[in-house]
This record gives sequence, C-alpha cells and structure tokens, in this order.
Amino acid sequence: MSFQKGFLWGSSTNAQQFEGAWNEGGKGVSIADVRVIPDMPEDANFEEFKIAADHYHHMEEDIALYGEMGFGVYRFTIAWSRIFPNGNDKEPNEEGIRFYERMLDELEKYKIEPVVTLYAYDLPLNLLKEYDGWMSRQCIDDYLNYVETVVTRFKGRVKFWVPFNEQNFLNLDSEYMTGYKAKDNLEIFQLEHHFNLAYARATKLIHSIDSEAKVGGNVGTSCLYPATCNPADIEACDNLLYKVCYNFGDIYFRKTYTKKYLKNVKGYDISKVLLDGDLDIIASSEPDFLSTTYYMCSVVDSKISNEDKPMNGLKGKNPYVSQTEWGWNIDPYGFKHFLTDLYHRYQLPILILENGMGHRDVVEADGSINDDYRIEYLAKHIERMREAVEDGVEIIGYLTWSATDLYSTREGFEKRYGFVHVEKDDNFKRSKKKSFYWYKKVIKTNGEDLEN
Repeated sequence: MSFQKGFLWGSSTNAQQFEGAWNEGGKGVSIADVRVIPDMPEDANFEEFKIAADHYHHMEEDIALYGEMGFGVYRFTIAWSRIFPNGNDKEPNEEGIRFYERMLDELEKYKIEPVVTLYAYDLPLNLLKEYDGWMSRQCIDDYLNYVETVVTRFKGRVKFWVPFNEQNFLNLDSEYMTGYKAKDNLEIFQLEHHFNLAYARATKLIHSIDSEAKVGGNVGTSCLYPATCNPADIEACDNLLYKVCYNFGDIYFRKTYTKKYLKNVKGYDISKVLLDGDLDIIASSEPDFLSTTYYMCSVVDSKISNEDKPMNGLKGKNPYVSQTEWGWNIDPYGFKHFLTDLYHRYQLPILILENGMGHRDVVEADGSINDDYRIEYLAKHIERMREAVEDGVEIIGYLTWSATDLYSTREGFEKRYGFVHVEKDDNFKRSKKKSFYWYKKVIKTNGEDLEN
C-alpha cells in the first residue's frame, strides 16, 4: 500500500525563528524580539533572532526553492505584530498584510498549498505591558480581531488554519509562549483557559468567514515510555502523558474539560477564571483535523522529578535508541505509535506539521553539505508513517521541520534542521543540502523511493 493520491508533502517554518526584519515593514515589537533565556548555550544569541534567517528579504528565493523541491504544502506562521504592531491597533498595518499577500502569490505560483498558524509564541509586546497579555480576557478579543482580519483578507487563498502552535506545552513553558511567567497552577490554568477559549472561538470564526476553510488544533508531544514495568513508573508516565497531551487533546477535539484536567487546579478558587458560559464555548468549537508535531520519544522515571525544569520531563534518555547531540531520542517507532494513538483516540484526520532532526551541518570545501543523518532520520520516520497509514490512520500530509535553516528556540543557529543551508556570515546565502535532492525524489515518488 502507498500514500493516497493527493497526499501533501512539504515542510514548515515559524516567523519568530525565520522571518527576521523585526522592526521593518511597520512591524511592532513582540515578546520574541526581547526574549531572554538564562540557561541558553553561549553560541545561541537571542539578539540575532531579530534577524533570524532573514526570510523577510529572501522570501521569493526561499519559496522558489520549495517549488523546485516539489512541495505540495508549506506551513508558515503569521507574526501578529506585523499585522497589528501593538496588538490592538484600530487598523491593520497594510505593509504587513502585503508581505503575506506576496507570500501567498509566490506559493500559488508553484501550486503549493499554504497552512497558516496564527500564533506561535510572539505576542505583541504592548499587550503584555498593557494587561499581562494572555492573563487577561481582553487578549482573547484582540487575538480574534487579528484572526478575523487576516482570514477575511486571505479568504479562499488559505485552506488550512491552525489557531495556535503546540498550545498544549503552555503548562511547561508559560513565559516562553506568552511572555508571562505563571506563579502557580491557578495562573497556568488561567493562561490555558484563555488559549482554549480563543481556540474554540477562532475555529467558529474562521468557518463563518470562509466555509471552505479547514481548522485544526495542534498537539505536540513525545512518545512516552515508562522506565520500567514498575507500576510507579507506569503511573508517572501516564500522568505526564495526560499533563502534556491527552488533557489538551480532549479539550481541542472532544471539546470538554475532563475531571483529570481540572485536578490541576484542585484546591484553588477558579470561579473568577472559569465563568458561566465558558464550557459552552469550549463545547462549540469546530475542528476539522488534528495537527501534530513529533521529534522524539522520552522515558519517564518515577524517581526523577522535573518540577524545576518541566520541559526535561520530555527528554528522558532512552538507552535502546540513539540520541542527537542535544539529547533528543531518535525513535521512528514512537512516531507510528504516537500517530496511531492520537487517531484512534480522536478519530480526526491528521496533518503532521513538524518532524525533523537538529544537527550541526558541515560545509565541505566544494560547498556540499552531506547530511546523511537527516536523510536517515526522515526516511525511517516516513516508513513508520506509511505503516500507520496501512493500519488505517488517516493522514492528510507530512511536513518536516524545517524547510530552511532557522534559529532553534534555545540552541540558536548551530542546531540546523533545514533542506536549505543558510550562511548568516555571507549575506544569508542559501545553498542546497544533500537532503534537498533526496526529499525532492521522495515527493516526486509520493513517498515510494526513500533510498539515499
């Protein structure tokens, strides 16, 4: 069995890591432009995120490369502060609108289907200063005004919309995702609840503007294994799985707050956060598909606490698989398991938005970049994805992370993911890696030829 005709092959990027031009084209300052992470590696310079991979000035060139590879789909994120510099301006920034219009023009030229994510960790900084951003219900209204603006302007040109990127990770990293560092579980719930309300209302709003559009929530996680068959490890694994995945999938796709989810705020007075009618709003959401991201598996050990650095809970070393330089477990079977699990739980078609391997690439004397490790990683994951399809999992398309080298969220520019190399010290020159030609062949054969 093979992938169905019309299966979408492509890749993804993210504005805050890729676009640059942080103060050009009328763009306002976002939390991504001023972000500081204390424990980031010395060679990961967040000041350079303001330039990133300079996609803003290389957009036509980048999309032409995607067209050459044969992409059928491309996911990008819109920077809210490029549309509304302060987040709540009375009128949108027309220069920002035109940038994304030009991007859609280029994608249409190469017959590439756009997937647009509307929020990816780059809240307009002004909203954080005015009312603590997502801690306030006002942020929901400002977000929906932004959503209404871009969906109306791009009606008929974008089929797939994703309101939030990996919003289920908010309880692991509230400051990175919202600019606000939650003080306790009640504040985490408040942020999550406002995200959830905004997501539910956005699905309905998008459908009301464009009845042909498809909207999907996004769930990112690892495939989690207990460290041993000790029931304590299994229980710890189950609890983490619900904490970072099922609790939120149940909200986005079953459209309900489960008792297990609400246990997170047991003992708190949530009456000022969860208001009358809110659960009806959650229940009224209209998802058409499930979008997901996958990079690695993780091992959960009940004896190890990750309360101080909760993201580490998703990076427990698996002794049965190899790891990347950054300690990410390489587990293609985990990908299949994850896809099968999500599909059978939620019974919605899946659009894979991110799957990839970060690595330090070496440019040879002749200019070539032989990233066989990336090819091997992707080939094995695609093969496992094929097995999931053969087992009955409905998958719309597969997008890698990332199309072009960009800044990793914490490791900077040295941790590369793309098919296209970016040399930031040479005017951001683009050059094709070995994986560029390999993925072109994969797309042309609809996933049949995975040989290196």
